[in-house]
Amino acid sequence: MIPEPAGASGRHLAPHSPITGREAGTVAITEPWEVEAVVARGREAFAQWSTLTHAARRPYLRAFTRRVLRSMDRIADVMVAETGRDRGDAMAELIAALTVMDHVTRHAARILRTTPGSSWPFLTTRGWTEYQPLGVAGIISPWNYPFFLPMAATFQAIAAGCCAVLKPSEKTPLTGALIEGLAREAGIPEGVIQVIQGYGDTGAALVASRTDIISFTGSTEVGKAIQAETAKTLKPLLLELGGKDAVVVLDDANLSDAARAAATFGFFNAGQTCAGVERVYVVASVYDEFLDEMRRAVAAVDAGSGGRGDIGPMVSVTQVEKVEAHVADAVAKGARVLAGGVRRETEHGIYFEPTLVVDADHSMVLMQDETLGPVVPVMKVADEEEAIRLANDCRYGLHGSVWTADPRRGRYVASRLVTGTVAINDHLINFFYPSIRFGGTRQSGSSAQLGEEAIRSYCIHHGVTQARFRPTTKLMGGWLPRRSGPRFWKLLAKVFFGWRR
Repeated sequence: MIPEPAGASGRHLAPHSPITGREAGTVAITEPWEVEAVVARGREAFAQWSTLTHAARRPYLRAFTRRVLRSMDRIADVMVAETGRDRGDAMAELIAALTVMDHVTRHAARILRTTPGSSWPFLTTRGWTEYQPLGVAGIISPWNYPFFLPMAATFQAIAAGCCAVLKPSEKTPLTGALIEGLAREAGIPEGVIQVIQGYGDTGAALVASRTDIISFTGSTEVGKAIQAETAKTLKPLLLELGGKDAVVVLDDANLSDAARAAATFGFFNAGQTCAGVERVYVVASVYDEFLDEMRRAVAAVDAGSGGRGDIGPMVSVTQVEKVEAHVADAVAKGARVLAGGVRRETEHGIYFEPTLVVDADHSMVLMQDETLGPVVPVMKVADEEEAIRLANDCRYGLHGSVWTADPRRGRYVASRLVTGTVAINDHLINFFYPSIRFGGTRQSGSSAQLGEEAIRSYCIHHGVTQARFRPTTKLMGGWLPRRSGPRFWKLLAKVFFGWRR
């Protein structure tokens, strides 16, 4: 017997708009003791959903994608109400989500089809790899991209044949709740996608529950705690964690484009982007010219005045205080603030002015720890090699970019950046490119959130062999009692591999 639905305690989350301060809505909290029942309902749904062929699941995926497309205004309304972000930014996030949904719908069957292996040298046996869904996926997502990040993970999980239990951030529960509602409207079978709500204890209960895989996007510190918990049972874990993404500007770069990109993706979403610009290294010979371009790019951006170039308020006072502490530490150690550097409290929220910092170095927290605010520190470097070395002198490794007019040089530098993803003459475009891997390395995570690897992560990689005639091991004389000795195996090795010398 399944217990009562989640929310039986009567407690609620009530997020307030960072702009108006008014309550944006309420959702019932899922208490930790209720989580296992939700997972059990997902397991019941999995018994049917997992038996569908990819062709049979595709119409559901298409319907879900269409529903999101038709509901863009409604989704954007909720995102803006909860986060205070610019409506255009919300729409851009929806485009990123739709890009993933469309790609997965069209290509999941190919990505997950059975792949044959080579029979050489044991030609009397054939083999292949099957991708079978793991079961119920627990997905925990953050507040900074409250639709794209949970939707990408959820959609890939169900495309692989899993069922999903999503726990959105307590800061953006209404956007998370939309995903379950849209799935229901699209005709996704009951139980395939469920959303639970609450604080860290609800997320911890999901990690500890009988889920078959956990996908977590969030801070490195919380990711480490989740990894410690899942290690107890060796439950598969997908992690996308913090970032301190570097921009490398070489002496032949288009400096106007590089500066505008650094400003755009340093300030986008009020700088609250894990793969945004957090450090810029500029080769000395073009440093002054780049800085002039950067000043102009920063001056063109306003915080909260209502124009199309604006950035929205910070998500919380706590986040503002973190940004202020990073800037203050940098100034105390010799950096200079050329623009911004202060908060502005208005009746429409707390804003941090777009900030440009120079004379930065690696003794500063601003160049080492994730800031997650609208601050771009710029550092002069002697040459390309120093830029690469300093870009890699960081515990994170999520994303980065390199700017140069020489395609070969760009690929060379990109290949030497120790990051999970990198862009050449662009930044953050990888979010919109779901056919290739997106994920981190070092303390930014160890798994893919996009690409073929991401979809296959929700599967058991099931290797199967089949004897063509009689058992190959028997034909080789490998059964007991022994028919073959060391001389036979040595001869066999020469026959199989000796000709390759």
